[in-house]
Parts: sequence; C-alpha cells; structure tokens
Amino acid sequence: MAMVEVFLGAFVTVLLEKLASGELLKFLRRVGIDAHLKEWRTTLLMIKSVLSDAENKQTANEAVKEWLNELENLAYDLDDLVDELHTEALQRRLVGAEGGTSKVRKLLPTCCTDLAYSDFMFDRGIASKLQDTNVRLEVLVKKISMLSLMETTRGLPGKKGKKLQMTSLVDESDVHGREEDREKIIEMLLGAESSDSPISVIPIVGMGGVGKTTLVQLVYNDERLNGEFDLKAWACVSDEFDAFRVTKIILEAVSGGRCDYEDFNMLQVKLKENLLNKRFLIVLDDVWNENYGDWNILRRPFLSGRPGSKIIVTSRHQRVAKIMSPISAHHVTVLSDDNALSLLAHHALGTKNFDVRQDLKEMGEYLVKRCKNLPLAVKAVGGILRTKVNPKDWEDVLNNEIWINGENSEILPSLKLSYQYLPPQLKRCFAYRAIFPKDYEFDKSELLYLWMAEGFLHHSQQERSTEELGSDYFDELLARSFFQQSGFNSSCFVMHDLLNDLAISVAGDKCLMLDDKLKENLQSNISAKVRHLSFIRHFFESYQKFNLVNKFQSLRTFLPLPINKYVGQNFMSQRVLLDLLPKLCCLRVLSLSGYDSIYELPSSISNLRHLRYLNLNRTSLKRLPESLITLVNLQVLILRNCDKLIKLPPGIENLINLHHLDIVNTDLLDEVPEGIAQLGSLQTLSKLIVSKSRGLKLKDLGKLSLLQGEIYIMELQNVVNVQEAIDARLMHKPSLNKIRLAWSNNFDDSRNEMLEAEVLNALKPHENLSSLEIDFYGGAQLSGWIGDMSFFKLAKIRFSSCKNCMSLPTLGHLPLLRELSIQGMNQVKVVGVEFYGNLCSEKLSFQSLETLTFEDMPEWEEWHGLSLEVEATVEFPKLFELFIRRCPKLVRLPILSLPSTFGVKVEECNEVVLNCMHNLNSLTHLKLGKIFGLTSVLKAFQRFPLKLENFEIDHCDDLATLWPNDNISRQLDNLRKVVVKRCPQLLSLQEIGALPVVTSLSIDSCAALEFLPKSISPLTILAIQNCPLLKMVELEECRTSLESLIINWGNLNMTNLLGSSHNYSCLTYLNIYSCDDLEAFPLGGLPTPNLRHLHITDCRRLKTLPDQMELLSSLKSLWVENCTSLVEPFPQGNIPPNLTSLAITNCGKLKPLAEWDLHKLTSLYEFVVSGGYPELVSFSNNDDEHNFFPPSLTQLWLSDLPKLEILSKGFQNLTSLRRLSISKCPNLVALPMDNQLHNLWSLWIDDCPLIKRRCSKYKGDYWTTISYVPEVLIDGRSIY
Repeated sequence: MAMVEVFLGAFVTVLLEKLASGELLKFLRRVGIDAHLKEWRTTLLMIKSVLSDAENKQTANEAVKEWLNELENLAYDLDDLVDELHTEALQRRLVGAEGGTSKVRKLLPTCCTDLAYSDFMFDRGIASKLQDTNVRLEVLVKKISMLSLMETTRGLPGKKGKKLQMTSLVDESDVHGREEDREKIIEMLLGAESSDSPISVIPIVGMGGVGKTTLVQLVYNDERLNGEFDLKAWACVSDEFDAFRVTKIILEAVSGGRCDYEDFNMLQVKLKENLLNKRFLIVLDDVWNENYGDWNILRRPFLSGRPGSKIIVTSRHQRVAKIMSPISAHHVTVLSDDNALSLLAHHALGTKNFDVRQDLKEMGEYLVKRCKNLPLAVKAVGGILRTKVNPKDWEDVLNNEIWINGENSEILPSLKLSYQYLPPQLKRCFAYRAIFPKDYEFDKSELLYLWMAEGFLHHSQQERSTEELGSDYFDELLARSFFQQSGFNSSCFVMHDLLNDLAISVAGDKCLMLDDKLKENLQSNISAKVRHLSFIRHFFESYQKFNLVNKFQSLRTFLPLPINKYVGQNFMSQRVLLDLLPKLCCLRVLSLSGYDSIYELPSSISNLRHLRYLNLNRTSLKRLPESLITLVNLQVLILRNCDKLIKLPPGIENLINLHHLDIVNTDLLDEVPEGIAQLGSLQTLSKLIVSKSRGLKLKDLGKLSLLQGEIYIMELQNVVNVQEAIDARLMHKPSLNKIRLAWSNNFDDSRNEMLEAEVLNALKPHENLSSLEIDFYGGAQLSGWIGDMSFFKLAKIRFSSCKNCMSLPTLGHLPLLRELSIQGMNQVKVVGVEFYGNLCSEKLSFQSLETLTFEDMPEWEEWHGLSLEVEATVEFPKLFELFIRRCPKLVRLPILSLPSTFGVKVEECNEVVLNCMHNLNSLTHLKLGKIFGLTSVLKAFQRFPLKLENFEIDHCDDLATLWPNDNISRQLDNLRKVVVKRCPQLLSLQEIGALPVVTSLSIDSCAALEFLPKSISPLTILAIQNCPLLKMVELEECRTSLESLIINWGNLNMTNLLGSSHNYSCLTYLNIYSCDDLEAFPLGGLPTPNLRHLHITDCRRLKTLPDQMELLSSLKSLWVENCTSLVEPFPQGNIPPNLTSLAITNCGKLKPLAEWDLHKLTSLYEFVVSGGYPELVSFSNNDDEHNFFPPSLTQLWLSDLPKLEILSKGFQNLTSLRRLSISKCPNLVALPMDNQLHNLWSLWIDDCPLIKRRCSKYKGDYWTTISYVPEVLIDGRSIY
C-alpha cells in the first residue's frame, strides 16, 4: 500500500502565514469576507496540531490516509483561493498607484478596477468557493475525533535552527567494504588477453542501491589504469535502451568534441574510426535491455579496438550480463555487518566506527540490519541521524512504524524513513522531482526557479532572498544524499533511480509524467487532481496528445522536458495554446521552451493570474501580448534564444514581483524598457541596450542593486557622459560575475576614443568577476583594472575587434585563467613582456590556461617571451588548444612549449609560426590552412608531431608534398584521418600509402593531383572530389574495410573503381555526384551486398540505375537527383525491397509511378518525387488507386508537378502520414481528406496558389482542420 505523503506540515504553515497577511486582510475587510479568513486560520491551527499524529498513523490506518488525502486537496484549493484574493488586492493596489489612465487599468477586467466589490465576489465565483471551503473544513474537523487523532507538540524529528555546514557531503571515493571487489575487477582489466578476442565485456551485477556504479567509478579512476588504455568513456544506458544516444555519448567522449550526426550508420562508422587500433575502456552503466539484437548492433564499432580493450557493464539483472558477455558476472552484494556499521558511523557521526559512541552502537547494528546492509539505504538513514546525538532520537528512528508497514513495499523502508525525517519544507521540494524522468540531469538554478514558482520557498525573513533559501534547501538535500552531482557534467545534478521511485511514490497522484501514462495506455486511471504535469518534448506535438490535460482543472505545472541536451526544432499545435492553456487558470509554472512553432501568445494568457514562471526559450515570438503585464505574480520570465523577438511589452514595470528576466541571444531586441529600473527585486537582467533617447539607461543599473549572474551591455558608444557609467555601480554588484561590454561595430568619426576609455574605466566590476568579454571598444588602451591582480577569479577573457588598441594588458599572472581569446586587434604590432606580468617567469605565467586564440590581427609582427632573446621560451603547461588565424605578418615568436596541447589550428599565417612550436608530445589534431610559403609539412616543424590522429590541410598554394619520405609515414602509427583540400601544386600523395592505420581519407579540389598510391591501408571512409587529373584509383585493399565512399570525379569509371570481381561487403554508404561521364554502372549490379544508402546526384548522362537492385536487400535510402537522362529507374520492377526512404527528383520524363510497384515497399516511410511528370493531372485513374502508396508512409514530398489537379483516393489509406509537403503545383485544387490533415504533424505548401487560398488563416475552408497541425508553412512562412 503506497504511502500518501501530503507535505502538509509546510503547506499548512505557509497557508497560516498567508492568512495572517495584513495587506490581504485589509482588502478582504473592504469586501466584507475577512471573517472567513479568521475562521479558516483557527480551523487550520487545530488541524495542524494533529497533523503529525496523522502522518505517523497513515501507513496503518486507511481512514487516516483518506483524511490526509482530503486535507491535501483542500489545502491546494484553499491556497489557490487565497492566492487569487491576494492577486486581486495587488492588482487593485497597482491600479490605485498608477491612476485612472494607466495601461494596467485598461488591460485588467472591470471587476478589478470597479469599486463595486460585490461584483467581484460573483464574477469570479468567489462566494461559492468560500462556501465550499467552509463546508470541507468543517467535515475535516469533525473527523479528527472520529479518527482519534491526537495533538502533538513535536512532529517527526527534523533539522532545527541554523543550517549546519555541509561537513557530511557524500564522498563517493570514501567507500566502505569494497576493497576486495575493486581488486578483482582491476585484475580482470589488467589480466592476460586471449588472442582471438579484441574486446572483453566484464559484467557487474547487483540490486539497485548496492553500489555497482560507485564501485565502477572507483575502478575507472584507479591510478593503476593510467597508461593502460588509450581511450576511456562512460555512458549511462538507463532503462530505455537507445543505441543512437549511447553511441553518440561514447563518440563524443572518445573524440573530445560534439557530434551532430543524425544518421545512426554514420555515428557507428565514426565511432569505429575513433576506436580503430585503440585500447579502450568503456563503461556502460545501468543496462536493463535484454534484447541480444540490440546489443549486437551497439557492439559493432567496439570490434575495431585493439586487443586488450575492455567494456564494463553494470546491471541489476543477471540475464543482461549473460547476453552481453560469456564471462561470469562479478556480483556486488550488500555490505558485511561490520562494513555497513562503519558506513553508518561515517554518515551519522562522521567517524570510522562507534568507538566514541558505544551507547549508540547497538541501535546502529539494528538499523543496518533493517537497511538490509544496502549501502544506499544505510547512507540515507545516516543522513537522518547525522545531527542527532541523543540516544532517544536514535530509538525513535529505530522504532518507527514505517519499518513494519513498508516491509513488502517496492520502496525501501529505509528510504521512506529518510524522506519522512526530512523537515516539512524539504519534503515538498524533494517530491517535486517526481516530474523529472530517471537519469535526468538538472541544473540547480532551474530547480530553484521552479521551487520558487510553486511556492515551496515561502519565508518571512526579509533579510534573505527566496533564492538564497532555495539554495539552502538544495544544499541540504544534496548533503543528505537525495541529490548527487552528475558524473558527466559537473554543473548538473542527478537523482538515484531508487530515490526517483521514492519521489514518485510520495508525490502520489499530484505529479504526472504524461509520456509514461500514454505509453502504458493508463489514461483512464489518471486522477483529475493532478497538480504538476511534465512530458518529454518531441519533434512534433499533436493536439491529441494533450486531450487528457483538459480534466486537470487545478493544474499548477505545465513543463516540457528535453529528450536530450542537444535539441533541434520542435513544434506544438497552436490549438494547444488557444484552447487548452486559457482553461488552466491555476498554473504557476508554464514552459513552452523549444517550440519553434510558437509565433505569438494569446492575450488570454492574462487569465493565468497565479503564474510565477514563464519559460519561452527558443520560441519564434516577435512580441509579447500587452496583457502579460497584468501577471503581477510573475517571478521568472525566460526569453533566452528568442531570435525573432523585437520588443518587450510597455508597462513591464507592473511585474513588481519579477526576479529574473533572461533575454540572452535576442539579437533583434534593440530596447529594454526603462520601466525595468523600477523592479527592485530584479536579480537577473541578462542584456541592456544603451540608447541616447529611449529605453533603460546605463545609469539605471545602479538602481538594480540585486543583479547577479551575467549581463551583456550593448551599444556603449551611446553613453554621452562618463557619469552614467559611474552611476551603474558595477563595482557594487558582487554577484554579477559574467560581464560582456560592447560598443558599435561601426568605427566612424562619431566615435569618441577618450570618452570610451573613461567609460570602460568607470565600468570596473566587482572582484568576483569570472568572465569578461569586450567587443568593438574604440580606445587606444584597455583599462588598467583588466590586468589587476585583484581579479584573480577570472577564468575567461575575450577581446574582440578592439581595433584601436595598441597593446595587450597584463594577463599571465591571473592564476585561474583558463580561456583567452584575442580577436580583431588591428593595431597591435608587438605582444611583449608586459603580457606575462612583472612577477612572472616563463614557468609561472598562464599556469591554468587551456585554450588560447589569436585571430584577425593583420599588423601583428612580433611575439616576445619574457626576454628579447631570440631563443626565449614560453611554457603553457596546461594548454589544450591553440588557435592562430589570419595573422599574416607574424614572423617573430618565442619558442612555444606545448606539452599538453592536443589541438592546433593555424590559418593564413607564415610558416615560421609552426616552426616555433615545440614539445608537441600530446598533439593529436592538427589543422593547417593557407600557410604562406609552406612546401612541406615536415619542414615546417622543428620536430614533427608523431602522435597525430587527425590531420587536415587546406588552401596551401605552394604545398608540393606532405612529407617527402615514407619513414615519417611509418612512424605516424596513430594517424587515422587525413583531409587534403585546395592544394593546387600537389601532384602526388604517395606518402599516404605508407601510413599504417589511416582509415579516413578525403581529397578535394587538388587540381594538379594525378596519382594516389597503389596500396593504401584498409580505409573505412574515402572521399575524392574535384580532382580532374586524377588517374585510376585502386581500392582492392579496401574491399573488406571500406564503409563509406563519396565520389565527385568527372571521368569516373565505376568498373575500374570497384572492379568487377570484388565484393565490398562492408560498404554501407555510396554517394556519387557531378560525375558527368558516368552513363551506366557495371553489368551485374553493384558489388555491395550490404549497401544501406545510395545517393546519386548531378550525373546528367546517367541513363539507368544499377542492375539487380532488387538484390540489395539492406538498402534503406535511395536518392537520385538531377540525373536528367534517367527515364526509367526500375525497368524490370527491380526496386530494392526494403527501402525506407526513396527520392527521385529532377530527372527525365519518368514512366508512371503506378508502374513502380511502390505499394510493395512495406517499410517505406519517406517518398519524394519532384519533376519528371510535366503532364500529370492525377496520380492514378484505375480501380487499384487505393493501393497506390504503401500505408507505411509517414512523409510525402511532392514538387514540380505543374498540371497536377487532384490527389488520388489512394491518399485515404495513408493513415500513418505525418508530414506532407507540396510545392510548385499551381493547378492543385484540393488536399487529402480532413482526417488525413487532422493527423498531420507538419504541412508545407509552397507555390500552390489555389491551396494557399484555402489555407488562409481564419478564412480558408481548410483552416479549422490545419490549425491542429503543429507546423504549417505556406510559401515558407508559418501561418501562425
């Protein structure tokens, strides 16, 4: 029986404080209903006195549980009512303060401005709500005696007084009783390998909470593994197996960069390339999937690794272990009694054992037994006891009823108990996490904003902000192990699966993840009392998905969540905003983040009078409705990445409770309203555009004393008096730690260099600054404070296009500086000793610098070390990446010692820049572009970097050879990827043939290149483009390895390229384009039995596709474009049987589609046809037209069919169609039937005037239907 947890201790306390509000009572006295509040307060005090007893008894008494349930629902409703009354009072006060002509007065309903208060009572249904509340309270009070609930003077033990310092934060490296486990796994990792197995999978199995992940973390970071593996990666798999996501995580980890591939095949190819001949260690944590086929697909790239590579898998299930590895799993069991007791002592007492508290030891022994020696449970109980020194407190925990009644529950009794012993205010905060999915990484500030909006952070202490209180709550939950820092992103946090289950359990039916219920078909079981709703944000959100939400009349939270951290466009049906949101009048939290289809908000948003949090991040809004300013409770307004936003609503000063206004990346917004200066509670203002005439002024920042986080101050050339900068008082804002200052990019005669220097000097910030960016500054010198040692916290500095600056400030002595970027400093000729600082030596300067960029410095000639000696050396001990671009005059440099640098990019510079780079022992990625005078890459370096993995060279006009002999090639035994572009003097690449492990070769626009080596190391990826003189290429040695082939070769002969007898069994991707001489493919078809993607483009002489296409059973994607001689793609009906995507565009006059047998393609989900049918009026005129398209189609693209008038009846069978695009069909008069349109997710109509008229907003006969479609574009513009 699930426990009903109602957080009522905190809830009732907050309600009592609200009911005692003097301002509210004053207003209600005028309305004549203040007596109700006084009665409610008395009744709630009575209920509060028995609340602790009820919460203790609920697990054993169903009637008490039901009483608490009724009380919880009433508390929510009463809170809504009190908040509505408070909002009414606040709005009336604003109207009175603004006067009769104020914008607020015009926008508010008449009942809010009319002095006839009796009208307000009935217009808003207040009278009936008062009566209902009275009746429900009376019923609850009567049941107190019936249930024998007793008054208590103390509730469950909780934290008292001032929050303790976080001395008991969980240290996962301080693990008890796992030494033997660790040694066994280390031995398995370092043990001898069998010669026939490239990788070994080591399964770690154990129940949830037993410490599998913690154990593997210890192993993963063990110093004994240093140097044993070339690459390491960690991926959390979780209960929803997603091979694409897991592959992407591993690829990003081993490649060190972001991966944007959308195609799973390319992901696997890239991962295989990165792992080739590398000894790697990969951890797959928390695997649930028991499908051998899924594992078999996921593991394919791992097989390219060097013998000795290892994969560690953690899972709760033995069956998973058997599927993934023949090796016997290592089982992680619960702790021994002694180790469990030691762990409890560590978390409860901060000691190794109970030697100093023998009086508690016996109870500790009983407690760990009740925790069943499970580490997660022991730590949770330790968190309860960590501030308790009285044996009576320990006895209370030991004897709590929850141990008995929770014995058979899915939720561990120990975890329930740890929750039960939380202070009431923390219970609500923790349980709210139930709206987030498992393994969801959350940001601290994100969660604080939500807690604040939901009213969980209510307090009466005026000296501390709500955010500070929320931060305390968060840190307390972190210290008690309810939250833990993410192992993948140090700025984010996660929650253990078992604790997530606990949150869902205690939240009951008040929190709902919509996707779970829709997936499980449990809509009918969902309570109408849901208060907090979340759902995973998908590419398209149909109207039907949200039908269920109509029953949630008291909903407080509407929160879409990203499916992963890299998200693209998303679209939501406009009808959701128009029909659904106005009904959700109790919303506190509304997020529409990420929905590009939202171009405007309905003015009815003013109905959301309770709203505190509004997130419109990355929507397409141009303006906000003026009615928004009536939302006087709004605390957080997020407009980040709204790149179409041009204006904020006037009267924004009426949002008197606004704390955070995020307008980062709103490039079209050219004014911040001056009324913002009146918002005394504002803490976040991320952008200010300085204007000479209108909007917020620079000096107004001085009034916003609470500003924190980041701010971008633009158009500083409009400051006319330095006093404005002084009045901004940046020096007095200690929490403002990221500042970007920008002037205009127009350096005309109107600029005042002297004034700009004074302004920059006056804008000196507080010494807590961690990030400084300066753009388009016009002064000759940067201010002295920039190099001041007092700014020792600076971690990032960027100067961009400060074109008049003659020199750089002193920066080398800043101890925490990690990122330095200097761009567009046109007047700098010398970077001298002052750059490092007077107190620095070569070995002390830039000790923490990780990324260094010099870019667009046309006059820079000399870069000195700490002395003017020619051989002076500058060491960058931690520098990972060095970028020097477009510095054409730089000819004198010190010796640059770069022992940790793995990436170097040099473009449009002299060869001498490369010659000064020394100690490149860690360099793996090298990109060179337009290096003046470079004839040989080898000669450019004093000592060639032999650990290269990726090498790219582009636009080097004098390059004759990469390196002149094969000896260097043979030593480059890590070089896997080579890219050569636009090197017109390059005749041969024979040296490539001696590279032992190269797997990817791309050659582009090398006009003189004639020869490639006859023998090349087995490639997996080959691209040859725009090399007109290139003779025949032999791929025989690649026939068992080549996976991707891209060819743009005018005189291409496919027979010579692939041969006639070889079978390219690994080739899955073939792209042929702009091969003008290609007329036909080899007889007998392509020797590529496992080909999955075939793209043929701009081959204008090609007459037929390859023979025997029907044998290509693995082919999924076939795209043929701009092959104007192609008339009959599949002359013998030899269409590949398993296609999922087929596109034929701009080819010859094609034979009728009816003869293609498309209906046989049962897996086809995407079909594209453009051109080829100049006379087509209808797709089919025969009796079988209902079978014309396969019912599996989800995407259909029709284009350039000038005489097409109607779509056949066959469209009626496309019940799965979700995306329809029709363009350049000027005579088309009708779309498919309404039911097809109603189910669409995306509709694009372009250059179809007759259809465009019928889709006209509000006027066209299709409008009612298509308004339910999330994305509708007519002639490239959204109809919304």
